Amino acid sequence: MLVFNKCCCCVPLRQGCIIMGYVMILLSFHEIYWMILYTDAMYCSRLKKIWFLHNQIKILAGVLLLACAHNPQTMTFLLPLQIVVNLTSLIIELIFYLLLSSNDLIPWSAALLSFLSIGWTVYGVLVVYSFFQEMDH
Repeated sequence: MLVFNKCCCCVPLRQGCIIMGYVMILLSFHEIYWMILYTDAMYCSRLKKIWFLHNQIKILAGVLLLACAHNPQTMTFLLPLQIVVNLTSLIIELIFYLLLSSNDLIPWSAALLSFLSIGWTVYGVLVVYSFFQEMDH
């Protein structure tokens, strides 16, 4: 599997995980806020529930990542759980975008956003896995 030495080519893995944890939490709260305020008539309640579940799981993944990155000597055992939680949120996100595209509700900007979000999640999993490998040795 692909293992990185640095996050974003210049930041050590631990600091990269801390930054990614905070970004995960902040983006998830922002998406929940945006969903509550601006998407009342745009999406059905089923899509909103799936997206809300995705963001709740993403917040949990961010909290796990922050716990592991702030205290790596004693919390390293939580990193595989964080990877599983993050991949679960990715699966829910893929289901959301699949349902969204099946209803012809997805504009090109949302398709671009979905591609970037999925890429961010996969990159995050690789960085966390690399951090786990670094802490394991």
